[in-house]
Amino acid sequence: MPISPENKKLYPKNWKEIRQAILKRAGNRCEFCGVENYAEGYRDENGHFVESCGMQQEADALDGLHIIKIVLTIAHLDHNPQNNDPANLRALCQKCHLNHDIEQHRENRRNNKKLPLFEELK
Repeated sequence: MPISPENKKLYPKNWKEIRQAILKRAGNRCEFCGVENYAEGYRDENGHFVESCGMQQEADALDGLHIIKIVLTIAHLDHNPQNNDPANLRALCQKCHLNHDIEQHRENRRNNKKLPLFEELK
């Protein structure tokens, strides 16, 4: 996940170096599902990534498959962006990162609905 502007101050100045070290440790693959960084393809009906390139990718796109490019992000296992201990960090694809953060996203949504500004927008 990209770092949101309001959270940028929570990350250390050497975040790019930390990110590179985690990607190297992970062999440039998602540490949960194993998909390779920058691979292109689609997710099948079970959510598994299927790599597709060249003419096969063109055929897959013509068949209506949604072609995606995997970009690994660094997840904080404890959801604390200030805890940058390598044991707390994992290189994850978008799908695995979203799945890891799903409960936090739900909680944020519930909390945001309680804000006065949200009530005014209804």
